[in-house]
Amino acid sequence: MDELRNFLISYHSLDNYNHFKGKDGAKKLMERLGTVQYDVLNVVGRNPDLVLQSRVADYKAEILEELLYSERFLIDGWDKEMSIYLTKDWKNFSRIREHRKNDASATLNYRRQNNVLPYEKQVIEEIKKRGPLMSREIKLGETAKNRWGHREISGALMDYLYLAGKLGVYKKQNTQKVYDLIENIIPKKIINARDPFSKEDEFLEWYFHRRIGSLGAVWNRSGTAWLGCYLNNSELRKKAFTVLAEKKKIIPINVPELNEVFYIQKSSLSFLENKPQYDSIARFLAPLDNLIWDRNMVKKVFNFEYTWEVYVPEAKRKYGYYVLPVLYQNKIIARMEPFKYIKGEPLKIKNWWWETSYTEYGTKIKSEMNNAVKTGLNIFASYLGANGIDKGFTALLAQKSG
Repeated sequence: MDELRNFLISYHSLDNYNHFKGKDGAKKLMERLGTVQYDVLNVVGRNPDLVLQSRVADYKAEILEELLYSERFLIDGWDKEMSIYLTKDWKNFSRIREHRKNDASATLNYRRQNNVLPYEKQVIEEIKKRGPLMSREIKLGETAKNRWGHREISGALMDYLYLAGKLGVYKKQNTQKVYDLIENIIPKKIINARDPFSKEDEFLEWYFHRRIGSLGAVWNRSGTAWLGCYLNNSELRKKAFTVLAEKKKIIPINVPELNEVFYIQKSSLSFLENKPQYDSIARFLAPLDNLIWDRNMVKKVFNFEYTWEVYVPEAKRKYGYYVLPVLYQNKIIARMEPFKYIKGEPLKIKNWWWETSYTEYGTKIKSEMNNAVKTGLNIFASYLGANGIDKGFTALLAQKSG
């Protein structure tokens, strides 16, 4: 079991901050993972920021903004739900865009809002004439009244055109998308390139192989690791795994303690052969971190059961609204609930829960963990630009450490 945990931590560069640094480090990490999940909530950073800060030294949110909206190295799109992925992969996603377009069309039809589609030409012309726009900047009237979705025609239509790949995100103002024509966002050599997969089987082989790389190691079980178009189809997955194994693009790893077989990309074999370079710094993981996409697998491998409770009614929450897993070396040792960060203020911690296993460690190891947590929090505060750590945390940690 330790071997698998060590592999995952090493693969995700969660063992040592010396592997990746600054913008170049963020690029290299994204080359490895391929994609990170996006979410609009921002308590102590957006989900992709939290993924990157736990792995990349000297990371700031401005780095992601530059990679997305200045350099266009990354792009907003759909992969595992809303995601950010490598712009160079755009041409490979044509089937995903077609799938999302059909889903969006069916949704408009269900909501009796497909009357927005005839306005497509008008919206395209408005953007050509005026430049990048938010949907609220185009006034076309209201859609059919509905409990869900956009009320404005422009909002429903531009969302549809985005999913279809005709519009892209020029930038974001807070959580609001500013749209532009996709040909103005993606380099011509990419936008004009043909889909490299002449057959769907070729695409599926690439797509399943890529998803394995986004997690590091997976088992061939249904679950949240396989959210997204095509990937949640167990028959397609079984077929893709068979082909990838026959071509030796993926390698099976037996874990006797779990009586399970896990798979890694062949190109990741060095992370299995080399031991991690553990530092003495705790990491604070994103709620939708790639490492913990498959909640059942994390429960088995890390003995850590995690539910993101932002959508759970307050009275039914076991922990808190926005709780981050705390990783130390190859174990998830605690959970932290931060207050929403306010610029210029110290980082404030609302609550802290040690995992049950923490009580099993001796005094010396507990002391090492506490120091690792404090070091990690200082790095976390630096990433936010916070004015240090609120003094109340020292008392909270002492109280919780027992």
